[in-house]
Amino acid sequence: MERVLIHADADAFFASVEQRDHPHLRGRPMVVGPQVVACASYEARALGVHAGMPLFQAVRRWPELLVAPFRAQAYESASADLMALFRELTPLVEPGSMEEAFLDVSALDGGSVEEAGRLAGELRARAHRELGLPVSCGVARAKLFAKLASRRAKPDGLVVVDAETEARVRPRLPVADLWGVGPMTTDKLHDAGVVLVADLAGWTVDGLVERRVAKAMAKNLIAIRDGVDDATIKLPTARKSISSQRSLGRSTRQRSTVQEALRDNVIRALNRLGDDPRPATRLDVHLRYDDDHAVVVPGALGEPTRDPATLIGAALAALERTAYEEDGRGVTMVGVTFGLPAP
Repeated sequence: MERVLIHADADAFFASVEQRDHPHLRGRPMVVGPQVVACASYEARALGVHAGMPLFQAVRRWPELLVAPFRAQAYESASADLMALFRELTPLVEPGSMEEAFLDVSALDGGSVEEAGRLAGELRARAHRELGLPVSCGVARAKLFAKLASRRAKPDGLVVVDAETEARVRPRLPVADLWGVGPMTTDKLHDAGVVLVADLAGWTVDGLVERRVAKAMAKNLIAIRDGVDDATIKLPTARKSISSQRSLGRSTRQRSTVQEALRDNVIRALNRLGDDPRPATRLDVHLRYDDDHAVVVPGALGEPTRDPATLIGAALAALERTAYEEDGRGVTMVGVTFGLPAP
């Protein structure tokens, strides 16, 4: 049986929950705080506001911004409702974060891409009607194209990728746009003459590894080239930790660049917890330098928390203890890991 997947993703999740619950915020440029932008509405994004930006900088630059406080319980409740809606359609749901998931609908209504598109349309309508939330959906035969389709569908849309479209588009995809390919890997691929998926013709996993592409990524790239990339739904299990890392592309010791990347990672790690309600009990900050030396520095958490401002503050304090600005090496990667209690 051929796989057919829906990638469903609630748009600007935190901001959409606030706009749903507070009518005066609807249609207005607004952000969810408190000390850092955890989420910006699409109206705010049109101005240039983005997640991870210090709130005082955003408000100073755009005085018209409205600010809503971060309400963790409201978002967790909305996430639980959203995942429950997804599981009413199919039990095969793989959450990617608290507002997005892959749904395997292969066994429903004949399992065609066209029927999956109809199911996705009904799912979006129910999310609007029952939850008051805009959800964009992408439908395809593999995770990569379902994810790309939902991204293309935003905001509040639906894109269906049939087999003919996939075959036509796959070779033309820029490797920089592929899911999981960061700036550093992109640079290595570009240096090897690989700009589009079509440019992977003739390459082997070992050949890419020789160009210092990680082996797992090299295998994924070859699978994408050959059209046999991942379409398997992985049902969630209790995690012991959650992480987010970001390659900076070029080595740097610039304070604003490194701090912004760290803030962004804290927000991304929180989002990746999905509907898991557990707080972080431990925080580690990861740095990698341009000589490939990596360091891990623990952050101090007074008590378990999911508060983004508290976690960002602890992460920035840990970052300072690395003394990266005085180090002669440049920083090429920033990351954060939260330890989680047993369920």
